[in-house]
Amino acid sequence: MVSFSRKPRPLHARPRRTTGWLRATSAAPKAAEGSVLFLGQFTAYVLLLGIAHTVQSGLLKALANVYAVVIFGLVAFAWATREHPPSRWATAVVACGMVYAAGIACSIAVNPQDILWGDLVKASLGPGFLVFGAAFERARAAADSPPLWAQKNVRLMFALLVLVPLLTWAGQLLQSGFEIDGVRETSIFANRNNAAVYAVTMVGLFTVIHGRPLKSLLLFMVVGVMFGTLGVLLAVVIALALTVARPRELALLALLIAAGTAGYIAFPEVGPFKRITPVVDSVRLLLEGRIHLRTVSFGDLVVLLKTQDLSFLFRLKHWADLWFVFSNADAYHWLFGHGVGSSIRLSDLRLVPHNDYIRVGFEFGLVTLVAWLAMFGLVLLRCGRRWETVPLLVVLIYLFSENLTTNYIAMAFFYFSAGALAERIGAMKAHQREAVRAERRAGYAAPQAVPQPR
Repeated sequence: MVSFSRKPRPLHARPRRTTGWLRATSAAPKAAEGSVLFLGQFTAYVLLLGIAHTVQSGLLKALANVYAVVIFGLVAFAWATREHPPSRWATAVVACGMVYAAGIACSIAVNPQDILWGDLVKASLGPGFLVFGAAFERARAAADSPPLWAQKNVRLMFALLVLVPLLTWAGQLLQSGFEIDGVRETSIFANRNNAAVYAVTMVGLFTVIHGRPLKSLLLFMVVGVMFGTLGVLLAVVIALALTVARPRELALLALLIAAGTAGYIAFPEVGPFKRITPVVDSVRLLLEGRIHLRTVSFGDLVVLLKTQDLSFLFRLKHWADLWFVFSNADAYHWLFGHGVGSSIRLSDLRLVPHNDYIRVGFEFGLVTLVAWLAMFGLVLLRCGRRWETVPLLVVLIYLFSENLTTNYIAMAFFYFSAGALAERIGAMKAHQREAVRAERRAGYAAPQAVPQPR
């Protein structure tokens, strides 16, 4: 006979179970296991992409794209079956996410033609991982579970997430004779910029699963330079200066910048330094009024700058073209944009704008853009100036000069890490405030010494 009189043990007293990548069971995954599910599915996804890029199989790449949507569904199901209610901060994020989704839906309704469905799916699903990361971290803390790094399978999955892209890139470099600029794809990513952002988000993901941030200025600088992209390096320097830089760190940053400046002066045509000269010349010509972005042609720019490296002015000219189209549109297009892919279709250059803030505003409208910025603002306010914020802020800064919303893996890691870290830091701050209040209450309740009459 089954007895119903026995009280169930509290959640923190139940034995912890080590989960696999995806447990073969009919029971719904517990929210506390959601982070392991997230890691396991994305590890399988990265393995599939690594194989697809190694053997150059279009079929496997297409299969991986389908699998990416399946991953979102699995993780969303784990989130929907969570046992713990969201925090007030997470509720605010969900509210912003609903406005974000509504703005995208209205954009599709206003602009139903020529939709880039792949970009639409990536832009729509990405912010959901912010909510999932917060919920799974809250469940882990409520269960009083140790950081995920204590699990052997989690350490193995993280190692694969690092090694598979590196080995894939190594194979590409061997085939190209180590000509980095000659390889369009970098590992499983479209280019070096996307690969560099993936490396940055892996630092944030490590902080989530390890439980402690990587407090190393040198490590972030190495991540910033390892793919030879000046934009990522600049974003790293700015993020470090805005978050954790104190006198010692500022002095080291100043020393590194001085060394880089000296290297540029001594060897202006060597390695990444050769890309600085066109930027300096472009700024000088703009200040002198010799370049008008709306009317100048790329042929004129090549003659003026004596180079075909027009990356800096290409961005500025493209942004000026998009602003001209947007500013001359009606109120409906201001609010809900010109549609998915319109920044390519309606611009003179017929290319993506290399600025995701401009792209989201142009394609989805101000409603979606404001909700998107509000989610980022909630994360930064929650996290504050600390080491955990550095990789998150690097991505937010680099969104100003690159197309990252279509980098599904890196953005999923970014959103997930942002949600988990914000939830963790918020709980730590709440605990500290409660400890201060308790200490004050104890001080007020302490008996006061009464002077005795002589």
